Amino acid sequence: MRINKYGLKDTIEAGIKREIRQRCGFGCVNCGNAVYQYEHVDPTFAEATEHNPDHIVLLCGGCHDRVTRKLLSKETIKIRSDSPVCKQKGFSFGPFDLGMVEPKITIGTLNCKGVESLIRINGDNVLSIKPPESEGAPFRINAYLADRDGREVLKIVDNEWITTTNNWDVEVVGTRITIRKALGDIVLSLRSEPPHNLVIERLEMEHLGIELSCRENKNLKVITPSGQILTSNSMDIEGSKVGFDINNNSMSIGVGGGCVHIGSMTLDSIPPNIPQRHTRQTFVGRARENRKVGRNEICPCRSGKKFKKCCGLVY
Repeated sequence: MRINKYGLKDTIEAGIKREIRQRCGFGCVNCGNAVYQYEHVDPTFAEATEHNPDHIVLLCGGCHDRVTRKLLSKETIKIRSDSPVCKQKGFSFGPFDLGMVEPKITIGTLNCKGVESLIRINGDNVLSIKPPESEGAPFRINAYLADRDGREVLKIVDNEWITTTNNWDVEVVGTRITIRKALGDIVLSLRSEPPHNLVIERLEMEHLGIELSCRENKNLKVITPSGQILTSNSMDIEGSKVGFDINNNSMSIGVGGGCVHIGSMTLDSIPPNIPQRHTRQTFVGRARENRKVGRNEICPCRSGKKFKKCCGLVY
C-alpha cells in the first residue's frame, strides 16, 4: 500500500471505483482494453488529497507504461477522460489466454471438454468452441451471454471478450469478470484459468424464451416456456457435438456422440390443468424416483422457501 505526503492511501473505496468504471465505460479511456488499473490524472496521486472520481481514469497496463515513458502525454489522457474510447465505441474488450490444448469449460456444475457447442438454444450457439485456425494457434471460444431480461451483457468472439457500456457495472479483478445489474445484483461472474480453463461462476440469463441460471459448485437450472425445469448439481460431457440442445418444448443432452456422466439431475414439470401439484423425476446415476411436491412444501432446490414462492413461480 502506498501513502502520499498528504496521508492519502492508494486504496480506493468500492463505490468510488464503480463510479470511475461507469464514467470511463468499463475500459481504458485511451484504447478500450477492459484489463485496467485506476490512475490519478489531475492531480496525480502524489499531489492528491482525496480520491475524486472525476480526476481518476481507467488505464490499461500498456497505456499506463506509455504515459510513464512519456510516449503518451497526460494532456492526451485528460482529453480521453472527457471522451473515453469505450463510450465512443459502445463497448470495452479484453483477451482470454487459451492454449493449444482443448480447454475445459465449466458452467456452474456442468463440465465440458471436446464439445463443439456447449449450449445451443433454439438453434443459436450460446457458447461454443472452435478448433485452432492453424498449427500452433489456440482454440477459440465464442459466446453470447445475456441478463435475465434477455439483454446482452457480454460476448466472446474468438477469445476476445466484449462488454457493452450499457451495463450498470463491469468489474475486472485479476482473471475474474463480474457484471452487475444493480448494487449486489450479479448477473454474470466468470474467471479464466490460463491456459486451459474457463469457469462461469454465476449466470442469470434468458435467451429466446429459455431461462438459464447457475452457481459454481451448486445447481445448473434450465427453464423452458412450456414449463420444463432441468436442475443438475453434477454433470460432465465430453466429445459431444452439442452439450445442451434446448428448444421451447424439448431438451437434449450429449447430442452427436461422446460421453455424458450425470451425477444428479431432476426434471420438473406441472401437468396441464393441475397447477396445484408438481411432478418431479430425479436421476442420481442410474437411479430414478418419482414423487410429487405440494405447493406449500419446501422447494426441492434447497432455497429454504416454499415451492409456491420459489421454482413454482415460473408457472
